Amino acid sequence: MIENSTYPQTDLAIYRRLLALVKGSSWVFVVALFGFLLAAVAEGVFVQSIGGVIDIFSDRSQPGSIPRLADLLGTLTFPDYYKYPAIIIVAAIFRALGHVIGEYLLSRVSFSVIHKVRCALFDKLLVVPSQYFVSNKQGEITNRLTDTTSKLRDTVTDVLRIAFQDCIRLGVFLTLMLITNFALTLLWLVIAPIVGVIVRFASRRFRRISKRIQDTMGDLTHLVEEAVGGFKTIRVYRGQSQTAQEFNVASNHNRSQNLKMVATKAFSTQTIQLLTAIALGVLVGTLFVPSLSEGMTAGQLVEYIGYAALMANPIKRLSELNAKFQQGMAAAHEIFVHVDQPSEPDFGTFSKQSINGRIEFRNVSYAYPGSTESVLKNISLIIEPGETIAVVGSSGGGKTTLSELLQGLLVATDGQILVDDVPIHEYALANLRSHIAVVSQDVFLFNKTLRDNVAYGGQANASSDAFADALRGARVDEFLPRLLHGEDTQLGDRGNVLSQGQRQRVAIARALLKEAPIVVLDEATSALDAESETLLQEALQSVMQDRTTVVIAHRLSTVTNADRIVVIESGEIVEVGSHETLVKDSGRYAELIEKQGLRTDVVHAEKTKVDQIPLIPIRRELSVESELVSSWYQGKSWLLLLRPFSLLFGYLVERRRNLYQSGKKATWRAPVPVVVVGNITVGGTGKTPLTIWLANQLCARGIKVGIVHSGYAGTAKQPVAVHKDIDVSVSGDESLVLAERTECPVVCHRDRVQAVQHLLATNTIELVISDDGLQHYALERDYEIVVVDGQRAFGNNRLLPEGPMREPLDRLDDVDWVVCNTKRLDIVSSESTFKPIASQFRNISSGEVLSVSQWHERFPGKIYAIAGIGNPQSFLDILNEMGIQAELFAFDDHKRFSSRDLPISQGQVVVVTEKDAVKLKNLNVDLSNMWVLPIDIQFDDSCESNERIRELVELVSNTNPSATRPMN
Repeated sequence: MIENSTYPQTDLAIYRRLLALVKGSSWVFVVALFGFLLAAVAEGVFVQSIGGVIDIFSDRSQPGSIPRLADLLGTLTFPDYYKYPAIIIVAAIFRALGHVIGEYLLSRVSFSVIHKVRCALFDKLLVVPSQYFVSNKQGEITNRLTDTTSKLRDTVTDVLRIAFQDCIRLGVFLTLMLITNFALTLLWLVIAPIVGVIVRFASRRFRRISKRIQDTMGDLTHLVEEAVGGFKTIRVYRGQSQTAQEFNVASNHNRSQNLKMVATKAFSTQTIQLLTAIALGVLVGTLFVPSLSEGMTAGQLVEYIGYAALMANPIKRLSELNAKFQQGMAAAHEIFVHVDQPSEPDFGTFSKQSINGRIEFRNVSYAYPGSTESVLKNISLIIEPGETIAVVGSSGGGKTTLSELLQGLLVATDGQILVDDVPIHEYALANLRSHIAVVSQDVFLFNKTLRDNVAYGGQANASSDAFADALRGARVDEFLPRLLHGEDTQLGDRGNVLSQGQRQRVAIARALLKEAPIVVLDEATSALDAESETLLQEALQSVMQDRTTVVIAHRLSTVTNADRIVVIESGEIVEVGSHETLVKDSGRYAELIEKQGLRTDVVHAEKTKVDQIPLIPIRRELSVESELVSSWYQGKSWLLLLRPFSLLFGYLVERRRNLYQSGKKATWRAPVPVVVVGNITVGGTGKTPLTIWLANQLCARGIKVGIVHSGYAGTAKQPVAVHKDIDVSVSGDESLVLAERTECPVVCHRDRVQAVQHLLATNTIELVISDDGLQHYALERDYEIVVVDGQRAFGNNRLLPEGPMREPLDRLDDVDWVVCNTKRLDIVSSESTFKPIASQFRNISSGEVLSVSQWHERFPGKIYAIAGIGNPQSFLDILNEMGIQAELFAFDDHKRFSSRDLPISQGQVVVVTEKDAVKLKNLNVDLSNMWVLPIDIQFDDSCESNERIRELVELVSNTNPSATRPMN
């Protein structure tokens, strides 16, 4: 662990701090230095041996001859043709051995230093105050542990190795040159001051640029993490262009700074090398001056030039070393600044194995650092053991700050908080937090197993019985059997394998296992639908039983049973009392109740049952064709008149399929897997939401998906790429919805083969989804999915035109996956069921988004709905299940609207389907009160749907074995 100290400002002080981390490894340095010295001497001996060989073939009797290693071995009886080759080979062996010893041992030391620095930085990250994470971007924090430490690693490793290795080589070669010709060598050293000036200039510039590069890398990492973590928000609000532009600017800035670094490095390095070459050239020229080269043999002249030439490479490497050194110093500066951050204050020594759970806020105030305005002002409140207190009020009033003060995450600027009559600053932080369990709205689950997430930290050694009790109490056992590996199922990044409600229940199980006497519930159910909230409320009762509980809530229907309700506004307590008392007092709490549409009996609009909604007749604007569709599902007897046509249709369907399967009619196989999503009936089944779900699931696993669609009701005569700005009359409504909801390349054309060919020619695609392409047999497929309306099933089970069937019912035996919408029909074994779900409304004109609860607050009364889809009743059912009273105007599927088709007065609130929204945008009407309700799907059995996605991922991997895909 690196000790905290006042942060050093000079490079020498920083390097001393780095070198302090290698205490105890002195012997490694000594042996490494010896290895480099051995290698350098061996190189010198190698040059000497060449000079000796030259002297053998020339006159060696000149005076002033410098003794060589070969001359020292002259007493040996070996002949020269044995002696010199042996010296050269042995020198090469010792040179290699010295380099290996030196480089390995120095690398061992440097990697140990980086390991200690990285661990120190991460350890500090775990204990810094909460404000640290507010004032630092997440991307910058991540970048310090990755890119910044990697730069420091390069510095410590390369700088130490090159500095020691090449400095020793320069020293040995320079010494040999001085011994060979002292005066000539002094002339050669004239360039040293010039090199020093260049290095000093470059060092300052390297440091400035390195700091900027690290800052830009932090910005890049931050933007990437935002894009990954907020991809849903980016797509829903169409922020791709803005996010891409921000990343482009940051990346371009990083590119610019790196280019400046390269330019400075290249200039300084080449200038130094040019000076070295000039000096070497001058040196060779001076050898022709008799007075300077007098007394040197031919061999010594060659040796001298060889030493000078060998110095060129170390000088080159040392000149380049400055850039790495300055990068590393900038990295070390940033790292040590954050290693030296003060830890969160923990001066308490009081420790208690168990507490009663009495909490007292005594004149507590809090202001964020750097702010003059207090978030909380003189809060005084006593919570008795086992009591449940609800803290409510407007957003930003200080409710969550109050809970963070209790947990010791923030420190009150004034006043005291006491637990069991002991100020919390006197508690050791670890002991204080061991008595508190927290369940928040933003549940954080680790990429570990379910067991590891529940039995986390101090509960890692909990017994199996306690673990099982926690799962039961939190109602986790209700969905546990559906997890692929039960308790050992990996939950994915932030628990993305689970739904929001399931993640909340895992967090409750974690709190239950902790068995803490104080529980904080911070908006624990605010993001859930009514059904999930009911389950969680049951689970929360297990957590709250016999415990002191602080409930922070915005949704007031969840706190009416609290012992006391505390209303906080603008950081001050304005009311305290029970639900009934506060409602009767007609104060601020009563105002909040009124705004949320609640009464004293707490009937919330989101919990309104379908059977409580008055039935409103559907206003139908349907054609004769739609009346025929209605007859199919009502079993009208007059349809028998169409039986002959139905029999003929069946014969033609069977014959057509046989022709393609037998090869008598040409088919085409795409070079990538093709997945067909289709119907065997006419009319809406929920196929489009399933296609959207499928495409998004595969894209999330790294598959490059493309979609082809018939472009039904569009005018396209050739394959057309669908984008958000395309005229809906060209592409048709469903194609445009697919493009907007998936962000995948979409091509529409009636000929699916041409559509796929166009898609593959213009995009890089790994898997093609053919929407509504089940009967297009000219396109060969690898996987078939059929969607069935579970409510209407197959009508009278007759083929067109007598019934809704496009193909006989036994066609389902040949498909890979049958998916039922809403209700299971048990037709085949490979059958799954999904439910259409909707969680938000989006204004067509402004883009404003409202959650279900916000919708009820703003529009509590009856609204109007428009549905030009195959099954308008399904849209009305979804609205009713959300507790919304709607009068529905039903139109034909793919209806082309005009302003005359909207029998709604100006200013009335209207909800429409996605298919209708893309067409209404083109009308010259006021859309400010028109809202679209995007429909998603949720499978009853997530394990089954996940298994199907795995099959498709494997299908892509088998087609392209080089592609590695996450299989979760």
